[in-house]
Amino acid sequence: MSDSATTIPARDGSSKVTKVSEAVIRIAGNSQDGIQSIGGFLARLAGRSEQEVMTFMTIPSTISGGPSIFQVRIGSGEVLSAGDEADILLAFYQHSYENHVEALREGGIVLYDADHVEPNDELKKKFRHVGVPITSLTVEAIGGTARDKGKNIFALGLVAKMFDLNVPKLEQLVTERFTGKDPSIAQTALSAFHAGYAYTLGDLFELFQFTESQKREGQQVVMTGNEALSLGLITAARLSGKNLFYSAYPITPASDILHHLSRHREYGARTFQAEDEIAAVTACIGAAFGGAMAVTGSSGPGLALKSEALGLAVMLELPLIVIGVQRGGPSTGLPTKVEQTDLMQAMFGRSGEAPMPVLAASGPSDCFNTI
Repeated sequence: MSDSATTIPARDGSSKVTKVSEAVIRIAGNSQDGIQSIGGFLARLAGRSEQEVMTFMTIPSTISGGPSIFQVRIGSGEVLSAGDEADILLAFYQHSYENHVEALREGGIVLYDADHVEPNDELKKKFRHVGVPITSLTVEAIGGTARDKGKNIFALGLVAKMFDLNVPKLEQLVTERFTGKDPSIAQTALSAFHAGYAYTLGDLFELFQFTESQKREGQQVVMTGNEALSLGLITAARLSGKNLFYSAYPITPASDILHHLSRHREYGARTFQAEDEIAAVTACIGAAFGGAMAVTGSSGPGLALKSEALGLAVMLELPLIVIGVQRGGPSTGLPTKVEQTDLMQAMFGRSGEAPMPVLAASGPSDCFNTI
């Protein structure tokens, strides 16, 4: 965390804060805890505050979810990676603490759920520890369930207090995210956020605030590669004068494309959640035969299942776009080993002679341009 000795009043006037030019925050918990939502809020806040941001996350290999992380790097200057060593670790469980505490730089801060984490006394000498009973305080603030719903938004409030973040902008982001058929959901989320923000971080002797961002012309957009792909598909379909048909079977990390496109029917996007990977690709072949811009998407295992139908599309000379959202390795991904398996599958994973052009995007903006 790059900082200076300058201290200034916090937004609420309650304490002094240290100016920092960037910070790497790693959030560790289970996928069903909504830790990706915390990172997403922080990333979008950075985008609306003229700061640069990059993120990465891990995808659990189990069907019911499992240990997961989301890391976000926010900077007032140029940010070119998601960062190596973290400045802050937000740990929800004992495994989150034990597996990721060593990812902190020496002197970094561990913000942990005291209801589920028992810190190591030796590690207390190496890292600064701040314990907050996040789960029980969330229950006190908004009620609770067996799966501790809402504690991610409470934790977002804690991070907002630690970094003296812009509360009105975060409130707007939370409201936008949770406003739906039941307005009370957004209000409950805001209650959890305010409870976290109001909590006094007694073990933390200093708070932080990002320096003013380097001004630049134009506007910036914060989005994931999957969001950029979705917008690219909609744009390409409209420019070509065709109807967009996207068919897929849910699989991480490609499922977000199906989710995003399903929200944009007003732009002519039609989505179909198939019963399996083979049904997804063959439905697209039928849509291509009917003149639509036909697209299917998956990850490594799903691409393998689609291979025979891809040969059929080549033989019938029907245009088809196949999106492969690469995992970190074969099968379930990082739990096995790291390699470019999905890229190899895209290039060579077909029966017989079925040549296809393969385009590999280099980043989120390139995902849009590639389409």
